[in-house]
Amino acid sequence: MSDDQWKPTAKCYAVDTGSSPPRLGRVTRHSEGNVYLHPPGGGAEWAASPEQVRRPTEAEWARIRLMTTPVRVVGA
Repeated sequence: MSDDQWKPTAKCYAVDTGSSPPRLGRVTRHSEGNVYLHPPGGGAEWAASPEQVRRPTEAEWARIRLMTTPVRVVGA
């Protein structure tokens, strides 16, 4: 699917380009013309305009994986 056909759906990761700098988030829902995202690794949900949400690049996917991979603590 090309980027012009990509639509943010629930549980997918996306980039809010309306923020400066752009913010990474997992789509939680759509409501009242907005896309709601939750940052990977935790934090407050925010609303973004669907026109300003795009698919993550490979570099952004690397950051998402880094922030969502559990860290195992050995010998505390």
